[in-house]
Amino acid sequence: REQKGTMDKFGLSSTSWTPEHWDQPGYNHDNFKKTSITFTSLQRPHMRAFHFAWFAFFGCFLMWFAIPPLMGTIRKPQCLAADNAICVECLSRPFVAVRRSEEKGNPWAKDVECMKCFPSDARLGAGCGGLGLNKNQILVSNIVSVSGTMLMRVFIGPFADQYGARRTYSALLVILCIPGFLAATMDSFAVLLIIRGLISFAGGSFVVTSLWTSAFFHSNCVGFANATTAGWGNLGGGVALEVMPLIYTAFHNAGYTNEKSWRCSLALPPVLLLASGIGIWFLTDDCPLGDIHHLQEHNEKSRQDAEANLTQKEKDLKPTAGGSGMGRSLAIGASNWRTWVCALCYAMSFGAELTVNNNMPNYFQKGFALNQHNAGLAAGSFGLVNICARSLGGLMSDKFYEIWGVRGRLWALFMQTLAMALLLIGFTTVTNDDGGMPSAMGWLISWAFLTSMTCGGLFSVVPFVEPTAVGGVSGIVGAGGNLGALFGMAIMGIGFRPGFLVVGFMSICSAIAVPLLWMNGHGSMFRAAGSPEVLPPTVPEPMKSEPMISVAGYGGATSTNNTPMIHNDMPQFVVGMQNRQH
Repeated sequence: REQKGTMDKFGLSSTSWTPEHWDQPGYNHDNFKKTSITFTSLQRPHMRAFHFAWFAFFGCFLMWFAIPPLMGTIRKPQCLAADNAICVECLSRPFVAVRRSEEKGNPWAKDVECMKCFPSDARLGAGCGGLGLNKNQILVSNIVSVSGTMLMRVFIGPFADQYGARRTYSALLVILCIPGFLAATMDSFAVLLIIRGLISFAGGSFVVTSLWTSAFFHSNCVGFANATTAGWGNLGGGVALEVMPLIYTAFHNAGYTNEKSWRCSLALPPVLLLASGIGIWFLTDDCPLGDIHHLQEHNEKSRQDAEANLTQKEKDLKPTAGGSGMGRSLAIGASNWRTWVCALCYAMSFGAELTVNNNMPNYFQKGFALNQHNAGLAAGSFGLVNICARSLGGLMSDKFYEIWGVRGRLWALFMQTLAMALLLIGFTTVTNDDGGMPSAMGWLISWAFLTSMTCGGLFSVVPFVEPTAVGGVSGIVGAGGNLGALFGMAIMGIGFRPGFLVVGFMSICSAIAVPLLWMNGHGSMFRAAGSPEVLPPTVPEPMKSEPMISVAGYGGATSTNNTPMIHNDMPQFVVGMQNRQH
């Protein structure tokens, strides 16, 4: 069913489809999107884009959070030369008996002066081979590690709306693998800040993932599709916390020093980004019609045909939109107050997840006396639940939507957010002396599960906030997650347990804000919209064409009576020329 031989503007061979190709069961005939998810398929373009989206996002998160689980080693002091006077004296000291409570190893490796002379001692608080970081420097580096993502998420959505998800994603991955490789060469605190700041831009891949996925899946399953690609991508953060200490240990057991072990470990994750970026460019598509320019041409023709049927009075009443596609999408999203409520919810859910990824290994080492390896394994369980939890959050939202419409999605989000907040507060009550690790892990995994479900449920609501600027809304909401992470990192300065407790109470505030959301044409949690035709359906209507969608600017616009304006699911770059009646 493919039509091959077309050429894009860069002269590379591409594949395109006509609307008639998707006039078959399993696809929506109006927007050419898939109405179900076939996980075992790699068929182009729908399912291939789905799998490339989550895998690329997974690689970004793996690289983004590769440093925190190794911070126990990276914070060690820099080593002195073996012939240094201090080392000559320390290595000549007698090997005294080690207390039974201590791990095996030379006791002088934990001496403040002599530890700089033991480049292969991997014990916590022993040996050397790092950058010589203190507590405040680690805190600052954690804050910097999420700062760039906030800016990237604001602007990457409108950029993908304008130029297409495929080009945007491919360029982002290839460029960001460079600081990933350079992380293996950092030699000072200043360079660490620069590297972590640049790597943090990888977090912007979430917005492109969400937009790209929404371009291929219809409203009856887009919540589940978005939640799955985002969840499996976020899984990379948990895998980083679990796997990076194992990789480090493998290099160390092979005879490498502490320094060479962490440097070699950090050089591996960027390989996934480079491979994904090349694959996305050559093997995937922007939308169901192939290249984004094919969709632009198709919808421009539809717009012209529809305008030809307008009366002169209708043409006179039709306002003229100004501004570029990118700037307009961002401006419309920012001017909608609902965007900021969703950003607050994401700040306290995904922002909390980023805070955990950066701080939980250190929390378990300090508060529960775990070594670097075991602390990473315990902390990594928070991210591992993304393999199913975020998908379940989106699926729950989809099911509520089938019964109660968009108002059902709001109810799902409220319940998920409130449960997440209460579980976080419960986690802060556990200490090493009161409950210990078994209790802490129970609360942590439960909190993690609801946090991921909340993220999935939230981005099932986002496409309905402002259907004419989904890219702009997604970018701002995504940036809200990083703003929440900045708040979380900063609040950890008062201590881990009180810091997480503050985040818990802020999460309750975000849950209270959800009932305030009023979706035009749909209503709120407690009140339906006034017109009969917008009342929530009492039976599932999965195939109904709606004002939704998403990505790479492939969103739709409708009038206040929920009838299509010119063309249903019109892309963002065409919607700008249409009447916005919201």
